[in-house]
Amino acid sequence: MEQTTIIVIAILAFSVVQSVFGMGLLVFGTPTLLLLGLPFPTALGWLLPASLAISTIQVAGGHAYARSTWVHARPLLCLLPLVAVLALVLTFNLHAKIDVAIGVTMLLASAIRINIKLQQRLAQFIARAENPYLLVMGALHGLTNMGGALLSVYASTVYREKTEIRATIATYYLSFGIVQIATIAVLKPEVLRLHSVIAAVVAALVYGMVGQLIFQRASGVFYDKAITGFIAVYGAAVLIKSSF
Repeated sequence: MEQTTIIVIAILAFSVVQSVFGMGLLVFGTPTLLLLGLPFPTALGWLLPASLAISTIQVAGGHAYARSTWVHARPLLCLLPLVAVLALVLTFNLHAKIDVAIGVTMLLASAIRINIKLQQRLAQFIARAENPYLLVMGALHGLTNMGGALLSVYASTVYREKTEIRATIATYYLSFGIVQIATIAVLKPEVLRLHSVIAAVVAALVYGMVGQLIFQRASGVFYDKAITGFIAVYGAAVLIKSSF
């Protein structure tokens, strides 16, 4: 099977995940495309437009929640470290090997979400250290494109209702995507080509035809359990990737 075909199939599959949880294209797509042998900037050229397309639709459909996310301009805390770190990565072709730390963090977070008392403690920790948490999240996203690891924990800890969780994640991802594409357009414009537009169209179609329907039919209880499972599966996938 040709590499391009595999990439498109991956975008189709992960677009469904992102349609439901607000993330998926970057957290699963980045390691997948890297395993296929694509350089990090090239992987971004495929995945960022697709992710941005779905996040834009989700934010437009939940603009009230998006506005509340921007109270005190919290997403801005992520953007400066994101741009600074991403610029360094693109300029000096850096590669971060922190998969094990991310994977273990996600597995611990999923375990914490099962226990109400531990979940309350995690919420208290994030409330006390929210600003540093967001700064680290932005830097991690610029370095690995997988800041969604911390974002999923943040959103599902701060909020309980599925619409709020997905809207919060989508709002941050939309902000991330805009500044990432702008940075790439300046430093690595050659990775943004026709395939980037095609990826965005494919992702938007998947959202409209499949993803949103799944999200609407999922009950709140099911969604809460599903996002816990999503965090666990993501952590396990990152640990498996680190072994290659």
